[in-house]
Amino acid sequence: MLIRALSILVLTAVSAVALELNLPIDCKLGEDCFVQQYVDRDRGPGVEDYTCGAQTYDGHKGTDIRIRTIADVQKHVAVLASAPGIVVGRRDGVRDHLVRTDEDRTAVAGHECGNGVRIDHGQGWQTQYCHLRQGSVRVKKGQQVVAGTKLGEVGYSGDATFPHMHLQVSKDGKVVDPFLPDPMTPCGTGRGVLWSASASSTLAYQRGALLAIGLTDHVITLDELEAGTPLAAPSRETPVIAYMWAINLQKGDVVDVEITYGGKVVVKNSESLDRNKAQLMLFTGKKAPPGGWLEGTYASEAQVTRGGEPVFKGSQTTVMK
Repeated sequence: MLIRALSILVLTAVSAVALELNLPIDCKLGEDCFVQQYVDRDRGPGVEDYTCGAQTYDGHKGTDIRIRTIADVQKHVAVLASAPGIVVGRRDGVRDHLVRTDEDRTAVAGHECGNGVRIDHGQGWQTQYCHLRQGSVRVKKGQQVVAGTKLGEVGYSGDATFPHMHLQVSKDGKVVDPFLPDPMTPCGTGRGVLWSASASSTLAYQRGALLAIGLTDHVITLDELEAGTPLAAPSRETPVIAYMWAINLQKGDVVDVEITYGGKVVVKNSESLDRNKAQLMLFTGKKAPPGGWLEGTYASEAQVTRGGEPVFKGSQTTVMK
């Protein structure tokens, strides 16, 4: 999706002295930012993240931490140096523009990273930070930085299909998965992370996440949700539409979204996924009945279950008068 692999991914074993990484973004994971994708450890056409899951895509070389919407770019979410080092590369001036078509992708050929920074940490270790907001890069080539130095802000420049920052770690020019650095170690073992204890805890693997849920007065599109502009609230005379927007769902997951009033279900929609979904929007709704909706509190409620067990759920209410 975000950075199209131009070659087969190669992972490298780490040296005895490993790099320690801090969180590369100033946000609250699981609240206003989310890990969308990890390094693809599968060397063939399949996909495999460090847990043996599928939260990646073929050939993906980094860790993508997203914010919800384009509007959230204006919150100036800082991208931070993960470790001390020297800036050996930087680029700014690439416009923020979501890649939707082959024409869009052709337009960013050669600068898929968009606006970015590369830091050398010594002993062959480097980190690269991509898709920064145009005009936000604040470090210079040759500058010494410490962990936590602000490099720029989250944007969607280069080959980006949603606003996020892409962190890529390398040793001697070869990609390293910071969650499981040794390519010979089987996925799912959880051994040898490069993250600091604090960052490792913050970045604990989430098997799916709910980005948004709510009630509105019309059938919405994913583009509307991604834009992040406020949606019109329903009234007693309009349709009532419940929606949910989630990421990193798996084949076999059952997704439910419903509208309730006074504890009773007004309308419900369910979907059983026939394949993995990097993101999914599901909605349900009804037109206003003759005379309009009754006054009171209406709720949009959503839940995802996996193997009969809940993965996550959420709700949002609106009051009609």
